[in-house]
Amino acid sequence: MPSHLSRRNFLKTSALATAGVALAAHRPFGYTPPPTHIGVQLWSVREDMKKDPAGTLAAVAKMGYREVEPFGYDSGTLFGLSYQDFGKLLKDNGLTMPSTHSSVTLKNYKEAGGDITDETKKWVDAAAGLGLKYLINPYIPDTERAEIAKLVKVYQAMGRYCKKAGLKFGYHNHDFEFEKRGPDGRLLIEWLLHEVDPALMTMEMDIYWVHHAKYNPLDWFRLYPGRWELCHAKDQADSDKGESIEVGDGVIDFKKIFQQSQQAGLQYYVVELENYRTTPVQGIDKSRKGLLTMF
Repeated sequence: MPSHLSRRNFLKTSALATAGVALAAHRPFGYTPPPTHIGVQLWSVREDMKKDPAGTLAAVAKMGYREVEPFGYDSGTLFGLSYQDFGKLLKDNGLTMPSTHSSVTLKNYKEAGGDITDETKKWVDAAAGLGLKYLINPYIPDTERAEIAKLVKVYQAMGRYCKKAGLKFGYHNHDFEFEKRGPDGRLLIEWLLHEVDPALMTMEMDIYWVHHAKYNPLDWFRLYPGRWELCHAKDQADSDKGESIEVGDGVIDFKKIFQQSQQAGLQYYVVELENYRTTPVQGIDKSRKGLLTMF
């Protein structure tokens, strides 16, 4: 066993893996449970949301989405609306937001007392009232990646407070976590998975970015079963740049990946687009339809 993997975490991981094998034994080969939760990250339609949040959310609902994942929740408003007004707008359109992206950095932490700041606690407390289940940190700023040991403390504190508030804290990856290494030579993703208590932080795997970093998502499901409760789904173009495109139009084998959703612990599938061959609104519609063919 690697020295950096504690016996407690090893036993926890082993138990999850055993449970996954037992469940799989009762299902036919290749069976993929149909998803209950398919949402869209609103970054995909950020300009539309900026201009007309009500109209954009109505269009999202008309496509068949029932869940959205906003971003910028930590700023105190969502798309220029108070949390309460945004929540009402969602309700009016038959939408919910199980998760949101909320930036968590060293600035959110108080060394004295080892806790998150009072201001951070305010927006964590407000989240439960909006029906949120997850607060997801979407990114580590370039300037803080060398401070991964300090960030672990921040995430531990954030996880503890979220748990107290009835939420789960999570982390969303890009490709740099699979390329950059911490002070002891481990990948940043390994730091996050090994050093932050799994009971305090879940993971939102951005499948595109794992693939873009030339790793196989299935390997990470096997190594860390049950840890990936959410995912971002966008495809990778068969091009020199390998840019992200609509699900189903690229080279990622989502069917094979989603056959292991049970092992991964996947419950929430979130469409995201950063590049478009049509308009952003048309792109997320096409991606949703493409995603549904992968199960």
